[in-house]
Amino acid sequence: MIHRIALVVAALAAAVLVVAPGPVRAPARLALVSAWPGARISTSPGNLPDGTAFAPLSPDLRAGESAGRLVIDGEVLREGPAQYAMAATALVWLEAGTGLFKMADSVAELITADIGNVVVLESQYDVVVHGESVSWAAVGPEGTTEIRTVALAGGAVEKVVLSGKFALTEWPFATSAEVEQGGPSTLIDVRSTARTVVNGQSYELIDCTPSWCRVQVLRQGGSARLDLMRPDGTERRRIGGSDVRPAVPDVLLLDRFAVVVDDARGALCLYDVDRDQLADLASSFGTVVARGNAVWWSTGDNTSLTWHTIDLGEL
Repeated sequence: MIHRIALVVAALAAAVLVVAPGPVRAPARLALVSAWPGARISTSPGNLPDGTAFAPLSPDLRAGESAGRLVIDGEVLREGPAQYAMAATALVWLEAGTGLFKMADSVAELITADIGNVVVLESQYDVVVHGESVSWAAVGPEGTTEIRTVALAGGAVEKVVLSGKFALTEWPFATSAEVEQGGPSTLIDVRSTARTVVNGQSYELIDCTPSWCRVQVLRQGGSARLDLMRPDGTERRRIGGSDVRPAVPDVLLLDRFAVVVDDARGALCLYDVDRDQLADLASSFGTVVARGNAVWWSTGDNTSLTWHTIDLGEL
């Protein structure tokens, strides 16, 4: 998803000649412990006993992929190549082309095979558990999106059909999923199908949750800056300039933290909306993932891999 965003920015920016005025002040850059004195980064091995690399999918690092297998608590739960999309708050996951599963008594229990052509954006909202139900988005016919919902206990799958390309965000909302298209974005309340249009210019790529929107402002030759704003356009602020880009698909974690990369310094950073401050997480990193209350990133290679994680709930 990160590479997809970068390519889209480059393609759109070629046609952009000017950038409208915007927030001019970027937050001060701090060391992690200066920004949050209680911050703690923990590490865990990234290789299983058989030597294969392990890529976590859940915030507690219990579940992950390894050589095409789904591994939970060190045990291989599912064999064979698949694309796994794990919920952020429970061990519930989608296997594209197969079904929706949950962990039950140390085994994978099928909730439903009626999953459709699922939308997977490597977001924490690809699969959303809410109450006793779970929802996901699937590609519908003739340019529509289906928001599918089923009880965790199983049963019939309910469908809400939306006109256009959408993906789930914070429940019960869906958001525009056409990341290649600059201009306005849309939020939809899945329960009522009420739409909220988020205004944007043709040279702005806008991704939204019900609370905040991330705005990549383009210019000729690349990105000009990265902003945040409310869906109604208020409280707009700059995270960084042309050297700062999103590190993960989701706008914020815990409705507060944005995970970004400072390409000029090769640093992985964390921006705090509440405090308007930017701090470094790592000066060296490989894969970056963010789900629920956690951010984790890798160092090393597949033969000697280490995962580093921070619990944002402790900050």
